[in-house]
Amino acid sequence: MRIPFAFQAVGAADFRRCSSLSLFVLSIPNIHFWYTQYSRLDGLSVRRIHKKIEEGAQRRSVKPTAVLLAGLELFAKYGYRKTSIDDIASAAQVAKRTVYLHFENKAAVFLAILDYLGEQVRQRCASAERQGGAAVDQLTALLDAYFGMAFEVFSKSEYMPELEETVSKLAKSKVNEMSAEYEKLLAKFFRSLEKTGEIAGPPPGLTAEQMVRVVIRAAEGAKRDPMIQGDRKALQRSFRELATLTIAAVKK
Repeated sequence: MRIPFAFQAVGAADFRRCSSLSLFVLSIPNIHFWYTQYSRLDGLSVRRIHKKIEEGAQRRSVKPTAVLLAGLELFAKYGYRKTSIDDIASAAQVAKRTVYLHFENKAAVFLAILDYLGEQVRQRCASAERQGGAAVDQLTALLDAYFGMAFEVFSKSEYMPELEETVSKLAKSKVNEMSAEYEKLLAKFFRSLEKTGEIAGPPPGLTAEQMVRVVIRAAEGAKRDPMIQGDRKALQRSFRELATLTIAAVKK
């Protein structure tokens, strides 16, 4: 099955109150995901998510996972309103009652997908933290881990505004929690650079937290730049330019 591997985060100045469809945590017992080559979904680049099921776990895990992956694909292709539980069951190749066995309703499926996608964001951010290298490289990786995860899938999706609205209605508190978590991560990053002497600290008149919010708004703006919509490499270049400018502004 071809599936999108994440949703896109939302608008610049609306960072706190709007939805980020790539945020939150889902623990699916004994199932691990990894990313392989690009495939296509209605003309949008996606990554094919493969699942590895540990020995003895297949029977109890495959069906709910299939429901999540099917729901992820259908919400991306047709939006939340047009997708039904019947559609999800059919795409997952399970009985409708099987969906209801694991999920109370369509909203519960949607929220579980958000939880899974949020875990992917956290894993990407953790990987970016570990990669080391120059400050510009590290900041570029952190920005891409959070904002770039689903760009190649949803930057041209006609249903993105509807999905953003749905997340805002169903998971506003989770969005706020994840936004705050990411802000803390970036603030920690800048403080670590200051501690090692790589930067002098925030510009005069700004705290680390304020500087982080400026960087986040700029990253959101880059993501929504009509000149780079659908161009993943262009987005990555924009993140690198932003990281280069930011680090230069606080160099000793």
